[in-house]
Amino acid sequence: MKTTIAKLSAGLVAAMVPAARGQSLKLVHAATAYEDAKEVKFNSPEGVACTDAGNVVVADSGNGRLLMFTYKDGAFRQPVEVKIQQLGRPVRVQIDSKGDVLSLDQRTRRITRVGTAADFRGYVEPAGMPEGHGFRPIAFKLDKADNVYLLDVASARVVVINSVGAFQRELPLPKGQFVDVAVDASGTVYALDASNAQVWSAEKKDKAFTALSKPLKDVASFPSYLALTDRGFLVLVDSHGNGLVVLGPDGSYLGRQLSIGWADGSVYYPGQICIDAKGEYFIADRNNNRVQAFTAAK
Repeated sequence: MKTTIAKLSAGLVAAMVPAARGQSLKLVHAATAYEDAKEVKFNSPEGVACTDAGNVVVADSGNGRLLMFTYKDGAFRQPVEVKIQQLGRPVRVQIDSKGDVLSLDQRTRRITRVGTAADFRGYVEPAGMPEGHGFRPIAFKLDKADNVYLLDVASARVVVINSVGAFQRELPLPKGQFVDVAVDASGTVYALDASNAQVWSAEKKDKAFTALSKPLKDVASFPSYLALTDRGFLVLVDSHGNGLVVLGPDGSYLGRQLSIGWADGSVYYPGQICIDAKGEYFIADRNNNRVQAFTAAK
């Protein structure tokens, strides 16, 4: 069955992808983690976050826990398990400037804060936010000042709150099926529409999003996550297409990376991705029940 799915998916992606205008990067497999220190296997891990200092946090979604690793010399080391009731089913994670982990529960849609000692430090609770038509965050990101950018699908907007939850800004979303948000160092906010495989952006002064890329359905099946590199590239996780789509800072298509498979270096319904300043890529390889590390070839 897996062989049949792999052939169909590989054929679909090959048919979808025209010749790129030049690959912007090439990823080389570096390491894989399948389990914790007690050999308890991952179960559908959907989230991963990292820091430039080598801290990697995995949202082991099916097991309702976080695993905190140190990534050093091309290996995942010293896993610490965090399994507390408040996590629920963690699916998206971020690490703030203090080292705390923010984890989104898929069921309650609450964001739990976990300290560096693996302790519960409360929930991220927005205050002073315009009422809208309800509040249901499905994705979030942090900027360098620990402001939180929440993708609220109930009211079709991106809400920005500061590190203590106070409302800062909101941006209405265009029509579409939005699944992720991102922010760069200048404060430009990006939103990912999965239905059209399209990225939208809004600069710090803007009050609405404008289209950054054209619809990319010819090169992306169903992008579900958006990450930015220090070089300004946008990396889309194409979950259904089992790979990554790379865009230039202007939204132009630059190429694809990775493909479906079960050997190291391939992916099967990937979830979240994290990219550090050293060009190391960490991917939650959900249906392969593992997390992989890649390096960007020079």
